[in-house]
Amino acid sequence: MNQPIECWLEVPAGTTGPGAGKLTEGVMLDLSRSGCKVRTSLNLRFTAGDTKLIIHFQLNENKLRFEGSVRWGWMFGLGQYKYGVRLDLSKAEEEMLIRELESWTYGRSAEGM
Repeated sequence: MNQPIECWLEVPAGTTGPGAGKLTEGVMLDLSRSGCKVRTSLNLRFTAGDTKLIIHFQLNENKLRFEGSVRWGWMFGLGQYKYGVRLDLSKAEEEMLIRELESWTYGRSAEGM
């Protein structure tokens, strides 16, 4: 991705910690079928691999929602945090994400022509 996209982050309800069950605005900086990098004001105070996160975003017409596990994180400026998230995708979700990424990439390259 060469242009960040808006996303929403959700710590699953029933989880202890900040933001549980609520949507927090974020920016997706990078995305692949295995994971993504996001920037947000949400301070997760996570333990690597134990913190679950649901990421909501839209590349094309479909609203996407994928669950993942925070792998790393650090403070990125005043009140901003950057996280690396491994997506925990089913085979069907992975295929959907690949289709969405291909369509989004094709649409972006067509705009540049």
